[in-house]
Amino acid sequence: DAMREKREVVISNLGRGARKATDLTVLPLRILCSVQNGRQYLLAYQRSSRRIKSFRIDYIQAVKQAGPADDFDYWRAKLKGMEDHMWGVSTQGESGRMEHVEFTVRFDADEEHIVNRLLREKRCGTVERIDETHCRYTADVYDASEMLPWIRTFICRITELNISNKETENRFRNDLEEMARLYSLEGGAGE
Repeated sequence: DAMREKREVVISNLGRGARKATDLTVLPLRILCSVQNGRQYLLAYQRSSRRIKSFRIDYIQAVKQAGPADDFDYWRAKLKGMEDHMWGVSTQGESGRMEHVEFTVRFDADEEHIVNRLLREKRCGTVERIDETHCRYTADVYDASEMLPWIRTFICRITELNISNKETENRFRNDLEEMARLYSLEGGAGE
């Protein structure tokens, strides 16, 4: 109702790990559902932080209507423009600025389905064919860490990976090292 009426709301939000709900005045802009886990999120402009943020709907305990927002159309258009750089629901990563993600995937000549999968599953960014057996995925996103589960699905095919947020890139590489250790792959099979 608040979105249709272009009104702000006061939400009682029990943030992750919080023991007590906090009342926040926000301008609701859109509701998104995660295709990975089914969670629903409210994307809303929060005047106190001067940014568009996401709130898990299952953490919102109560909602009360507040006053009208003359700038609703502006913020809805701003969010629409941001969607080209959103992998999930995050509108700002740990670094506070856009993060560049680039990885190269190897495939055999008879595995065109790999290229098609990249094209089909990418939510933003571009896929560029480098040669007959390699293509490169490139994107600038608000939060590269949201992409890690998808990038991991290409683990055996990735020949090169660069993420401008080195903390996120190191998390990916450390996860690979931990997996190799767990499966005793460091020194070869069975060692």
